[in-house]
Amino acid sequence: MLFACQAIDHTDASATEPSHVATVIEISRPSESSRLRPATLNENSMPEPVADAIQNNLWERLRAGFQLGQYYAHPAVDRQLENYAGKQQYFDLITERATPFLYWIVDEIERRQLPQELALLPIVESTFNPNAYSNEGAVGLWQFVGATGESFGLQQDWWYDARRDPILSTTAALDYLQLLYQQFNQDWLLALAAYNAGDGNVRRAIRRSRSDADEIDFWDLPLPAETRSHVPKILALARLISASEQHGVVLAPIANEPALIVVEIGAQIDISQAAGLAKMDYAQLRALNPGYLQWATHPDSPQHLSLPKANAEALTAGLATLSEQDLVTWDRYEILAGDTLGGIALKLGTRIDILRIANSLRGSRIIAGESLLIPRTSDSNLLANISSSPLQQNHILTLPDSYTLRRGDNLWSIAHRFNLKSTDIARWNNLELDAILQPGQVLNLQFAVFDKHAAVDSLIRNGAATYMIKPGDSLDKIARRFSAKLEDLLIWNDIAVHDLIHPGQSIIILPPEYELN
Repeated sequence: MLFACQAIDHTDASATEPSHVATVIEISRPSESSRLRPATLNENSMPEPVADAIQNNLWERLRAGFQLGQYYAHPAVDRQLENYAGKQQYFDLITERATPFLYWIVDEIERRQLPQELALLPIVESTFNPNAYSNEGAVGLWQFVGATGESFGLQQDWWYDARRDPILSTTAALDYLQLLYQQFNQDWLLALAAYNAGDGNVRRAIRRSRSDADEIDFWDLPLPAETRSHVPKILALARLISASEQHGVVLAPIANEPALIVVEIGAQIDISQAAGLAKMDYAQLRALNPGYLQWATHPDSPQHLSLPKANAEALTAGLATLSEQDLVTWDRYEILAGDTLGGIALKLGTRIDILRIANSLRGSRIIAGESLLIPRTSDSNLLANISSSPLQQNHILTLPDSYTLRRGDNLWSIAHRFNLKSTDIARWNNLELDAILQPGQVLNLQFAVFDKHAAVDSLIRNGAATYMIKPGDSLDKIARRFSAKLEDLLIWNDIAVHDLIHPGQSIIILPPEYELN
């Protein structure tokens, strides 16, 4: 991507200025003299209204960059077009999800002089959901599996998964597509097929077809049914977008400019703390930065956040007022067989009481294979800071009976906020998982409130602090059902996370000190 770095000028900066002062990185639009466009696109030769439309509406810029029109007129494309035609709600959803990220994708494809049909691949792969996860373990807008993502430099660790990062995954996906394009004799249909099915499967299909190298035709290859429909879907989308209203769809305009600004923070930060500084909703900030898997940015890298311009300015200003002590950073330590809290504290230069508070441990018992969070600091006053830090504050809010939707909400963000499953919210509110949610719409969450309260109340009424395991149960499910922490269940029952449980087994479900009536 092309970045124009702009350092923020802080008035009265001194030698004691925090080292984490943010830098705003704005994804630039290349100048008209340097912008690379497909050879078929020449704005100077276009009528002025057409050129203005391209300049102002990202959909028009996308249309102008389509290069695969010679493949649109095929019966398989016709069939897929029928499936998309008239699906206004579907394209409203796609527009809503794509708006924060589509500019980056279109701009990078244009910079590489590639067909803009490639920008439609995330619609087919993930319906533009950066948190999409397939049964095969593919993740993100572009649906990278772990090994393929690693081979294209996509970082994956406990804190962060670049496959979910719209910018970095776009770069990797286009690198991959260009590689496939070269491998398959510069045939975009074969490259798209290989992206879906794997290059090995496409090569085997070519061998089975016994076609000459210069006569290979995607439409005649014996490919899996999913791949045979995958490529026509992309072409059908391009055909529909080229003349959307003729096919019963109105595409809401998307501004042809970056929707987000990237702020380099220069330190790890709690995302809820950043949301407060940026004066925006926590769930919205998480949704715009789906690469982060935990409550904070990475201890090392990346340490940036993408936000709308006004929020980016507020975040930058807020960060300039913080001290180093306001930004405690954390590492993750995997417990080894034979480890003790005292040994770990000595090895990592911290204290046992800090480890207990930071990890909500009641005693000194730890379990091999589990992880501890280790604060990176030598501050002797850290103990008090940790006990009141955002880490110790549960981001999962108290569960209400209902929730009124706000702009930017989706089922995933609501489920994450209240520690629920999006599938459960959808089912109890008679919604499809990809339903379009409207601000002001009210979701009923009483099913979850009742289940949790009723489960604990039932135990208390019966004078019991144990639960009999039923078929299909897991410790994680039981913990969620009774609003307990999985780590507590393991400690109370003296079992390890990988131990087997079985129907009929009785486990302690309330803390030993709990007073039953």
